[in-house]
Amino acid sequence: MRNSLAVGIVALVCTTASANISVMDNDKKIDVDCAKDPEVMLIGNHLTVTLKGVCARVSITGNHEVVTGSATVVDVQGNHNAVTLSAADDVAIAGNSNTVSVKKAVKLKAPRIANTGNDNKVSAGT
Repeated sequence: MRNSLAVGIVALVCTTASANISVMDNDKKIDVDCAKDPEVMLIGNHLTVTLKGVCARVSITGNHEVVTGSATVVDVQGNHNAVTLSAADDVAIAGNSNTVSVKKAVKLKAPRIANTGNDNKVSAGT
């Protein structure tokens, strides 16, 4: 009974999982197709990333990243990043000395931005 349950769970996970991308390298320029890779984790430093389409989630834990595009949820935990979003619903900035701009929301009336870091420059709706 236990083996058949485990096989069922594995089959469910395999059939519902979507592709994602994690970038741990440094000094790279990357284009991400959000339709293929809806969740993006940027762990490396000095990355230039262009998002094509609307990603589900983008997590930035590296430093000195340049990110442009759109994502439903964006987490900025690294420092000295420049994030220019055409659209985003929820943006959380915990890192320091970041510049983040959001033009509009994806599905909400307006983007929700939480800035708990220090020395961040944040703009929305411009």
